[in-house]
Amino acid sequence: MALDAGKEVSAGSGVDTEQWSIPQTIEEAIEQASGAVQRALASGKKRQQLQLLLPVDQRQFNYLDTEPRDYPCGIGAEYLACVKMVGKIFQTISPSADKVETRRIGEVDNEMDPVGLVYPADKSIAAVVFPIAESLKQIRSLASSDENRPLLLINPQWRNSGQVVSDFGFGPWRRQAEEFVNSFEIVYTLTEQRVGEASNVTSSSGGVVRILKCYPGSWQVHLMLLDGKSEVVGVFPSQPTYKAVEDAVREGRKLNPWKSPPRILGGSEPAPPPLPKSLSGALSDEQIEAMDTAEVRRALLALNLPSSGRMSTLKQRLKEAQQN
Repeated sequence: MALDAGKEVSAGSGVDTEQWSIPQTIEEAIEQASGAVQRALASGKKRQQLQLLLPVDQRQFNYLDTEPRDYPCGIGAEYLACVKMVGKIFQTISPSADKVETRRIGEVDNEMDPVGLVYPADKSIAAVVFPIAESLKQIRSLASSDENRPLLLINPQWRNSGQVVSDFGFGPWRRQAEEFVNSFEIVYTLTEQRVGEASNVTSSSGGVVRILKCYPGSWQVHLMLLDGKSEVVGVFPSQPTYKAVEDAVREGRKLNPWKSPPRILGGSEPAPPPLPKSLSGALSDEQIEAMDTAEVRRALLALNLPSSGRMSTLKQRLKEAQQN
């Protein structure tokens, strides 16, 4: 597997001469995050932190869809989607890790704050999914039990900025917690943010952006466009503030007014999802039978075929499409 998937060489000036493109599919996001983890491990960084853009709600069928839903999924569905992504990242990093195990840690009956430990059968690497401040004691124990084993924090749920009393408490307790958390280097981040008047296409500063950081690169602000593409409007050496992102979007729209209009809220339907790599060739009946509901519907959408109906009907439709 190429570690540099999704990388482009930038001809412009900036903090970094290399720009990473926004992943078009869930598969590309997994490959990109896996590459960041591998490069960081090769640099000796055993403690890592990742923020994944989860394939939930509209994104489970079209990863480029930025339109919000009136009734978004709950924390439980987000947790399960994150666990599944982490498992596939582990399998990408180590093809021998065909079996990935998961167990809940902390208050296992607490459905409002699910925290999970994900690891392959050989326990050569581990990840804590959706960690919260109350799980720091267990994370410290995991980190100290085997300092040579890579440990990842995935989509932390704590907040420690802009508050008098953070999730980590205050005084020396807060300082100790933050020092420990900061020992985990941020190696991959893909988040989505709405800036300015995101529902007004005539606004000079509004839009939907995806912020990407892929180790060892800088933080890049990508303005999402209506045609499914994106435009880099800002590159930063550290995580940009909301104000910095807003300024970057405003300047980007001034400099390139001829570009495709930015993605707005309440606008037209997004472009169809790109064809996943898994569909670059014909799928066997066995492969189709092994696909879950979201994968089957994404495949049908990518082939411009109807994606509603019983699961048995959808799978049969996908099988017939392989013969055309």
